[in-house]
Parts: sequence; structure tokens; C-alpha cells
Amino acid sequence: MTLADLIKPSAKTVEPILAKLEDKAARVFSVWGSAASGKSTLALNLGFEFASMDMRVLIVDADSYRPSLASHLGFTEPGPGITAVLRLARAERLTREELFRLTEEIEFGSKSLRVLTGLNSPSRWRELDADGLERAMQVFREQFDVVVIDLSGELEQGLVSASSDVARNSASRSLISLSDLALGVFGADSVGINRFLWDCREADFAFWPIANRVRSSTLGKNAERQLRDTMHRLLRTELKACIPEDGAATDLSLLKAQPLCHCAKGSKAREAIRLLALDLIDAEL
Repeated sequence: MTLADLIKPSAKTVEPILAKLEDKAARVFSVWGSAASGKSTLALNLGFEFASMDMRVLIVDADSYRPSLASHLGFTEPGPGITAVLRLARAERLTREELFRLTEEIEFGSKSLRVLTGLNSPSRWRELDADGLERAMQVFREQFDVVVIDLSGELEQGLVSASSDVARNSASRSLISLSDLALGVFGADSVGINRFLWDCREADFAFWPIANRVRSSTLGKNAERQLRDTMHRLLRTELKACIPEDGAATDLSLLKAQPLCHCAKGSKAREAIRLLALDLIDAEL
């Protein structure tokens, strides 16, 4: 049995999704979240779920503090990645051929997706400039059905360097503004919730709150209901998804450097992420 056999959605699921995407530019989803919330894991697995539905998918590591998608996927030599793409975009020389040369293709069964790896040194954050990102995004939308962007959780404005006029957190803010929808990810425990509520003070944009690693051992009985009540009471917003804790599956994913839909198809976390992917495609943006 191939990986394609394991994760292949039914025709009834795929056909209406593909119909929604016909003759439209790519949908762009930014994944933002608090420190240690698992946003990179979510971004990566969302990308694979979209690809399993026969969509052309690009996952972009645009975290200017702690880029990690290359490590998640076991890349030992990820190459120049996003800095090279933005350099070409600024010069208006980013073609389909160059983009495909500078991204990593991952094939699984009859499916595939592409990954644009992040900074090879966090000290190069100044190269994630607004102009380069905007020009690159135009090309991304032309070449893909779905773009998933992994962002830093830092949004504070006004942080600048004496050697550059690029604000420290401008990359995340620029990409969120260029996205169709942002996801706000937080860890489902008292520390994670507190961090997220603090971070939301800097979030002057609409987003879907996503609770990750939901478990009764940290929140007590009816953990999901408590989270939904908390989001409504403190943020006046609806919790869009609860990703349950599944340590065995996520540990296996890290060990094998593979997405959940490959190494842990039946995990509860994978199923929740699959349903979130369907909700995102079906959303009116």
C-alpha cells in the first residue's frame, strides 16, 4: 500500500473542493501563534492535507526568529531558500522555473508539494522586506492553489536596527496583510492561553483562533468547552478548531521527519487538522 492509498480522500470530498479553486488565484493562509504553541507543526501538516486533496501547495517558512520547517522535514542542506527567492523577486526575475529551482519538492505517492525553506541564519531577518515579500507573493499566487506560511509569533511594532530601516517584525505583519486569512495558534494550557491573550494585544487583524494540544489533564473536564467559553468571554471570538493532544503521533512525526498523514494517519490530531483544512477551503474569504 502506498502513501497515496493511505491518505487519498474520497472523490465526493475532493471534487467540490477543486471546483471552488477553479479559475481563482491561490488561497494564502498565514499561521501565527504564541511561542511553543506548535504553529510550525500545524502549518506543515495543513500543507500536506491540502496536497492530499490534489491541490498545488507551497509551504513557506517565513519565521524570522526561529525557522524550523527544514528540521521538521529532515533537510540536512536546505539551500538558500527564502532569501534567494526574495532577491529575485525584488529584481523582478522570479519566474516559475527559478521558484521551483529554489524550493524543495516532496513527493508522497502520486501527490507532491513544495517547501520554501527559511533563513539559514536569524541575523538575516532584514532580508525579509515588504517589497520582496509582496512581489514574491504575486508569483506564489500564480503558481499554486494554496500557500501556507509559517510565521514568527512576534508582532510588536517599532523595533528597528541602527543598520536597517526594516522593522524587526515587519515580515510577519506584511505577510499577514497579504494573506487571505491568518490562524492564531495557542497551546491549550494555562500558560499557553495566557501567552496568547498577551500576544493578541498586538494582533490588530482578524484571525481564526486554533487551540493546539487540547487535553483534559491540563484543563480538567470538558476542556474544549472551557476553551470555547474562554475565547468568547475574553476575546469575543469563536474558537475555530481544537487539535487534541497526541504525543505518540507527533513524536513519531518528528522522529521520522514525516507529516502525520504519512506516519500516523489515524491519529486524532491528524483528523482534526484534516477537518480544519476542509473548513479553510470552504470558508468565504
